[in-house]
Formats: sequence, structure tokens, C-alpha cells
Amino acid sequence: DRKWNIARTDVFNQIEAEILFCKENSKSMIFVDDCEIGKTFTAKYLSRSLTNCFYIDGSQAKNKQLFVRTLAKTLGVDDSGRYVDIKANIKYYLRMIAQPIVIVDEPGDLEYTAFLELKEFWNGTEGACAWYLIGADGLREKINNGITRKKVGYREIFSRFSGKFSSIVPTDRNEKIAFYR
Repeated sequence: DRKWNIARTDVFNQIEAEILFCKENSKSMIFVDDCEIGKTFTAKYLSRSLTNCFYIDGSQAKNKQLFVRTLAKTLGVDDSGRYVDIKANIKYYLRMIAQPIVIVDEPGDLEYTAFLELKEFWNGTEGACAWYLIGADGLREKINNGITRKKVGYREIFSRFSGKFSSIVPTDRNEKIAFYR
């Protein structure tokens, strides 16, 4: 019930622009950047203000059963019953509604099998649903390590989510200081 005043920071504007692009074009991206810059706040705000924009916190649904059931509940799909039926219903629902986008915050916290569910959902909703992953350095490390170790699914997930990490905070120390000011 609290009223928040939105500060349209560079971070907010970039995440909003990327989410709107993904939503309108059924594309998927990964935004990885520093902690405490407003990623989560922006994602939650957009999920409340955009039609068919859904937010799920991966840190609260780490294993695949919990992730899938939480996603179903977030979408308003029945989360009880057989696991395979819930997944099928999620994919069907996301293909049927107009320009959906699912924002997964902290997907780096997902267990391996839960992380692989992202690939299945992306494949099952390709061209009909946008996906947007938001995380910090741990997500970048998880994906890069998975690709380096040739762990099944990581290269495919990275490719489906545009094959690059988007960010806004500069890496050069002086530019970073200036950005935070």
C-alpha cells in the first residue's frame, strides 16, 4: 500500500526500454549488473504496471518443482496436479495471451535442473513470449562457467537469451565513480 515515487534513473530507463523491446518483439535478454542499482525494484514496478508482465524471484523458488509451481501461480495457472500438466498449461497460457513477458530475477540462484526449465519454457513459447533475466555477477559467472565446462544447456540458454549480457554500470573505475555520482 505504500506509495513509491519512481526515480527514472539511467538503470530504470535501460531496463524499461529492454523489457518493452522484448515484450513487443517476443525476444529474450539477460541484464547483469552491480547490486543495489535498482534492478529488482524496476522489474517489480514494471510487472505491476505493464499488461501481461510477470515477475518471479528465482531466489524464492530454487528447485525445479518449486520454480514451475511458483511460475504457474504467478501467471494465474493452476499450480496443483501433475508436474508435466502444469508445465504444459504454463506454455499454453503464455502462447495464448497477448505479448507476455516473464521477468526472472536472480536466476543464478536456481538449481541446475530448475535453470534448465528456462530452456524448455523458452522453446515452448518461442515467438509468443518474451523472457528477461536479471541478476548480478553470480549469474554471469554461472552461465560463463557452464559454457566453459560444456555443461548441458548453458550454451543453448545463453544463445536463446540474445547471446550477450546487457548492463549499464561502466567497468572503468573512474567512469564507474562518475556514474554512481
